[in-house]
Amino acid sequence: MARTSAYHHGDLRAACLRAARELLEEDGSAGLSLRAVARRAGVSATAPYRHYADREALVSAVAAEGYRELAEHLAGAHPAPPGP
Repeated sequence: MARTSAYHHGDLRAACLRAARELLEEDGSAGLSLRAVARRAGVSATAPYRHYADREALVSAVAAEGYRELAEHLAGAHPAPPGP
């Protein structure tokens, strides 16, 4: 029988992003750390490191997510005109 990993969260990456966004909205960048994100997401202090090497990697992922959401919003507000 093979041993399975004790790691099981579901979608840790999404949980970390959600927690980071909440912390940024509440406290700005001063309150954002991987430990704070872990506490907010309800995981161990080292769990976010499975997806993010450091705080800057997490901030970059949050920014990328925000830009994707902005692009979707703008595309919805101003759809491309039909072809000629």
